[in-house]
Amino acid sequence: MKSTKIFLAALLSSAIATSCIEEAHHDSYLGADRRDEIATADPDKVFASTEQSIYLYMQQHVYQNSSHNWFGQKSFDYLTSLMGNDMVLTGKFAMSYYHYMLDYGTSGTYISTYNRFNEYYDHIAIANEILGSLDKESTDPNLLRYRAVALTERGYAYWQLTNLYQRAYYVGADDTKWGKGKVYDWSQYTCVPLVTEELTGDQPLSSLDQIYEQLLGDLEEAYEIFEKIGKIHTPSPTDFDGCVAATYLYRAYMVKHEWDNAIKYAQVVMDNIPILTSESDLTQGFSLITLPDVVLGCDITTDNTTVYMSFFSQMDSYGDGYAGIGVWRAGFKPFVDRIADNDVRLQWFSNHARSADNLLRDTDVPADVPYQAVKFIGAGRDAIKALPSGERSADGWNLGDYIYLRSEEAWFTKAEALAHKGDLSGARGVLADVLKDRIPGYVCLANTKADVIEEINFQKRVEFWGEGIEYIDNRRLNIPIDRLDATWGAANNNHYVDGKIRVEQEANRMVYYIPTGEVEANTMIEFGDQQVVVGGDSGEGGSEE
Repeated sequence: MKSTKIFLAALLSSAIATSCIEEAHHDSYLGADRRDEIATADPDKVFASTEQSIYLYMQQHVYQNSSHNWFGQKSFDYLTSLMGNDMVLTGKFAMSYYHYMLDYGTSGTYISTYNRFNEYYDHIAIANEILGSLDKESTDPNLLRYRAVALTERGYAYWQLTNLYQRAYYVGADDTKWGKGKVYDWSQYTCVPLVTEELTGDQPLSSLDQIYEQLLGDLEEAYEIFEKIGKIHTPSPTDFDGCVAATYLYRAYMVKHEWDNAIKYAQVVMDNIPILTSESDLTQGFSLITLPDVVLGCDITTDNTTVYMSFFSQMDSYGDGYAGIGVWRAGFKPFVDRIADNDVRLQWFSNHARSADNLLRDTDVPADVPYQAVKFIGAGRDAIKALPSGERSADGWNLGDYIYLRSEEAWFTKAEALAHKGDLSGARGVLADVLKDRIPGYVCLANTKADVIEEINFQKRVEFWGEGIEYIDNRRLNIPIDRLDATWGAANNNHYVDGKIRVEQEANRMVYYIPTGEVEANTMIEFGDQQVVVGGDSGEGGSEE
């Protein structure tokens, strides 16, 4: 496995390059001085292909293949969804089972922790390559844009690492259903190595607070640059811009309980990108980056994707990938049953308690399992409706676009942040605004802060089912993974029998261990430096099975 030291050397040295870097960077043979000289004269010649590597890594990065589970950011979204409460794995399927069982947080030898560590440090290395070749004092708008893109990438990567390799900065929030009522600050505990264009070579594990200081600084500067050069929102949803930086900023500020800053950046997205309002858009299948709410996405074509190692292979019940041929994805019964009868989003689940039949929606084919998910459709819903009788799969099911960020998240964020500040009326108003076209006549009836925040969280869970948001919010709000019959009742619990567990957010198994290979290769890290054993896996910070 490559250490952080090797990542930097591969990208910043004229003499060393790994095979994956050679594939991604066409200018890797250039010496640093010559590259910087060209970058000053013609930045596109140096940085255009490097920027494309950013988007390529987001779409399909894989360090070591494992049953087609790894393909960049969308694999994070669905695998971490399996690490929550609302997505049900319907059998013991090797490719997803260990995430579902929260069984990747006990060793640094697992493929999972290697893949994610390499993925996000490869992003950091690309960002550092760009930043190391740019003149910080330049006022050229094109050079400034590249700087903002690189800072956004690095901020995004460190943000992702914080979610996996340590607990949240604050675990829980006071006056919520899940608040702890005691100190819950993990900010000084070790997280991951901090590597920048200036910090080269081996680096020790930095504290969570130090990583947050870096990522917030990166994202704040990126946003300021995007604002300065008029790139708050660009026409193409495939490019980093100010709204992308703002999204990661409000996510990070929510974790740090800096509610005003979270509202500030949520408002940026709200002011620039609309939300979905029509039933046809909400049930399209989330496979078009031309949908109006897309903040960031990827245009998937036959040239840039594989068939089975892809998001729609894992999540599209209509396709001929895993989700359509046996590895079925379903909604948790009590979760789906709570969705309002007139909520458009109830249509994202087939064969539930209130469905008219046991068919896969829009077909005459029986659903494979109760509560089977039909939210994600690679070929689009119209293609499914046009199928002949007895068929369930349309051509192009594996070519659905990837949607990484959607604008609706900003509305839920602002509503929750207002509630944390005590503005319950304002919070209810924002929530009603985002839900009015999903649940006609919706009114939030909750009156206490805890109940308002719980309602916002539930509606957000519905909106972003299968998109990785539940995992992020569970981490910061201290929501336990609770799939026990003792909680829900056996007759009401459709989780696979092995997955009927309860795990607290501060349990060690919720934290990925630093890869063993990184510890062995990095002279600044020793085994035991990662602070994970506080409360262990029992008692206050533990799990209960």
